[in-house]
Amino acid sequence: MAHVVETEGQQVQEALNDMSKGVLTQNQFDTEGIPKEEAEMPTGLAPKEASLPTERIAEAIEHYNQGKTEEFHIEAVAANQFYENPAITVNVSIDDVGVKKQKETGRSPAKHRKEKREYVHNTIAHVEKEKQRYILNGSSTPHVLKLLIAFLLYNQLIVGHHLLFFVDGARSLHTCLVNMFQWLPHVHIVLDWYHLKRKCEYELSLVLTGSKIRNAILEQLLPLLWLGKLNEAITLLQQIQPKKMKSGQSVDRLIGYFERNRDYIPCYALRKQLGLRNSSNKGEKANDLCVADRQKHNGMSWSKSGSVALASVISLHLNNEQELWCSKDTLSFTWAA
Repeated sequence: MAHVVETEGQQVQEALNDMSKGVLTQNQFDTEGIPKEEAEMPTGLAPKEASLPTERIAEAIEHYNQGKTEEFHIEAVAANQFYENPAITVNVSIDDVGVKKQKETGRSPAKHRKEKREYVHNTIAHVEKEKQRYILNGSSTPHVLKLLIAFLLYNQLIVGHHLLFFVDGARSLHTCLVNMFQWLPHVHIVLDWYHLKRKCEYELSLVLTGSKIRNAILEQLLPLLWLGKLNEAITLLQQIQPKKMKSGQSVDRLIGYFERNRDYIPCYALRKQLGLRNSSNKGEKANDLCVADRQKHNGMSWSKSGSVALASVISLHLNNEQELWCSKDTLSFTWAA
């Protein structure tokens, strides 16, 4: 059974790669997903097309601020940020998960030798436009982003559309996105609220002397970040008394994280008021369904090919392509029905 699933999953990945390569070549892109000089490049969307109307944003701010004290108001400057029009926006959530790697030569007989645990990785992208969705999977972020570019080209989601990525704070992912999509003018990145909150909790736990002090700081810090008041949040951290910090510790690393992701931290409160997403949880859920639920329990370990192949078979099912695949050995490569 394992051999059958691995073989089938590898064939699905090969078909996906072949289809993507053909789409990229047809649109004058190289095999790495980068447009050639002769490729037809999209122009930037006009603000009125890409974003929600300014009147609606102003009304949302006014409605949110009603009945709240000034310190909990959304500031007027928040209206200057970009708030996408869902009708022409493609949302992409990317998540990477590692599962225990299968040992090729068995465990070392040395009783006291500590072996470094190794992992195999899958990257899952949940692509969504309004109520339509598709799941892409592969062995690495660059690989999946190449599949994503091909998917966008194949389904005519480049011209006249806005691309919005929901990510965690990983530098490698941000670098990869910037490098691979620098040719596309209408791309934005939003730092997932849950990961931002967890990062604050983790870093302050390392720095501060106790949970009571940490929780007191978080009660002040998180509302500022929710409102997109990043400068005020940094000032708050800088004003923490040294006696509340562990010896040799500082908040510089958390401040550096804020600064590094400044462009990706919006006014979450206003986005929620407008009915826009703040979370990459759909990507994480897709990763759970494709990988984690099956591969991360009961001491399981996996080969690289087996892990990716099983995720490919599950993705085939989630995309409602199993019937087409079993009957014609091909993929629709379009929104799941």
